[in-house]
Amino acid sequence: MGWTHLNGAHKHEGWDMVTPNGEKIAIRFDELSLETNAHYLELEQRPDRDSGWKISAFGLARRNADWWVMVNSEKIYVAPTKKLWKIVKKAKGSDEKHSRRNLDDPDKRLFSRAYILPLDEFANCCILIANQ
Repeated sequence: MGWTHLNGAHKHEGWDMVTPNGEKIAIRFDELSLETNAHYLELEQRPDRDSGWKISAFGLARRNADWWVMVNSEKIYVAPTKKLWKIVKKAKGSDEKHSRRNLDDPDKRLFSRAYILPLDEFANCCILIANQ
């Protein structure tokens, strides 16, 4: 596809890669999506219950990236961030607050707020879905 990975140079801005024409790409790997049939679209996170929420992942990318790419071992999904954000905004007020298991320590939880996006709804938003 000709995308260039920038080795974390813009991680704090919410994007990871750039296209040949200069568009910004945020890419996330979500292997768990194969089990849940949904994409965990993180908006905010915090290190513990006592800390304030900090914008993260898609929360950053929606402001700074042109494309949101989700990859699992079967497919690559490419969606415009603006179109994806419209889906999240439309769903505001639904149960969007979630935490998820810490894969390094299953007894701990990660504190994050996210929108759980069903893969079929995500697919409808995508301009490209490619098999791996």
